[in-house]
Amino acid sequence: MTAMEQVEFTKWLITLGVGGILAGFMFMFYRKDVKQFTELWRTTAELLMNVIKENTAAQVKNSESNYRLISLLENVERNQLRKEDINNMVDRHLKESVRWEEYKPGDGDRK
Repeated sequence: MTAMEQVEFTKWLITLGVGGILAGFMFMFYRKDVKQFTELWRTTAELLMNVIKENTAAQVKNSESNYRLISLLENVERNQLRKEDINNMVDRHLKESVRWEEYKPGDGDRK
């Protein structure tokens, strides 16, 4: 309320008597309380929105990290399968070209 509004409000209250004055004070305190509550609510809402934004950013970052980790694990698994396939192919070739009893894995030499 501006100063002019307060003066007019006070003049109006005086005409109402004691009950009007009490009602006016109750109205003033109620209005002040509502303004404080509204400001507190706005502040709380802003803080919660900041928390939500930070959590969303963290979730996006974690999702990207998880995606990269899954891709890395799939590549490692694929490479491991390729290595096993190559080893199996070499073993098969050795079985076909040399008698298996004469070959000892790990020696690297044929007898």
